[in-house]
Amino acid sequence: MRGTASYATARGRSIGRLAALGTAAFLTAALVTGCAAESAPEGTKAASEGTAAASPAPTETTRPTPSAVATPEAVDVILPGSCEDIYGPAMFKSLQADLPPLNDPTMADPNFSNNDELEEILRGLDYLQCTWGGAGELGIVTAVARVSDEQADEALEMMESGGFDCYEQLGGTRCVTREELEEGGVLGESHFLREGVWVSTFWLNAPIRGYTENIVEAIWE
Repeated sequence: MRGTASYATARGRSIGRLAALGTAAFLTAALVTGCAAESAPEGTKAASEGTAAASPAPTETTRPTPSAVATPEAVDVILPGSCEDIYGPAMFKSLQADLPPLNDPTMADPNFSNNDELEEILRGLDYLQCTWGGAGELGIVTAVARVSDEQADEALEMMESGGFDCYEQLGGTRCVTREELEEGGVLGESHFLREGVWVSTFWLNAPIRGYTENIVEAIWE
């Protein structure tokens, strides 16, 4: 595993890929790949698209307290067939209002992770891809995929050795990472694995409190 060095290498690659899809302003603003976030799930407005650096600090990496960790019984999970179905109605409406469009063409081939090994595993899976915003200074890239136990274990090992913060949450394992960019802005990832399902989110420059939790609730509840 390449750990921190791999992360830095992949970050450089992701800048190139999304810059090619986006505009020169994307590079001059020095804001990396297409990924970011919405506001608090049920209704709080996301930060204005105008000034990404002024967005409130993302809190996706906040650990839940032990009492908040649920341990539901295992179920045969049926994955949603469309992006609308991976969210609760209020969240989907909020994303449409605050971070359109859904699945913009400039985000057709985004990165899913700044870790090369994770990116390779994810791209080998059958996944539903949902993106918000266009290639630029604000956006979200989410993938929902089936994953084998062996692949899940391998991914978790990569994340733990690569500096992600991993913990138990909502009946599964959550791994998150967050980086404040030298040029301004914040880049982060959230990966949730439970019962053969992988929910991966890569984001740039906006608070995403409750985003992953909302997807988990929509899929498992």
